[in-house]
Amino acid sequence: MATVSIDIDDQVKAHFNKFIEEHGTNIDSADVKEALKKVAEVRESVNDGYVIDQVGCLQMMLSMVEDNTWVIEDSNKEKINATIKYFIDDNDVIPDHIPGIGYVDDCIVIDGTMDAVEDEMMEYKDFCRARLVYAKNGPFSLDDWGKIKDQEAVSRARNRRFRNSRRSRGF
Repeated sequence: MATVSIDIDDQVKAHFNKFIEEHGTNIDSADVKEALKKVAEVRESVNDGYVIDQVGCLQMMLSMVEDNTWVIEDSNKEKINATIKYFIDDNDVIPDHIPGIGYVDDCIVIDGTMDAVEDEMMEYKDFCRARLVYAKNGPFSLDDWGKIKDQEAVSRARNRRFRNSRRSRGF
């Protein structure tokens, strides 16, 4: 079995960072549609777990972009926009049609973006869970979510005090 080793040096990192800086924060809905279509194609045609995992991360970013309620931070929006544009470009650093390695560069870009936007992605996941539980995917604002987070924090503190008081009484 042949193996491929890829060394990501400062020059390659600088290329990707320049690509991100050049694309700004204006996310084109046509690019999002094309990216979603390509995500589906990759899921059907690629068996590599790393590629599938990274494409899943991109799909979550696309969900965040399409969510009309969620407001993405501009710095993260810039990175996500560049990642979408890079992913839909078939003739990027490693052309996507090359079997086995065509999506490696795309995965590297997605992975780097995930590292940069991870905190916001985790917040978005929490928001989606709360919306699903409390609003059954109905109307649910960021203010609603903030109130629920506050209520849950108070509830956790109350439960912690209750557990500690029971232990101190020997129960």
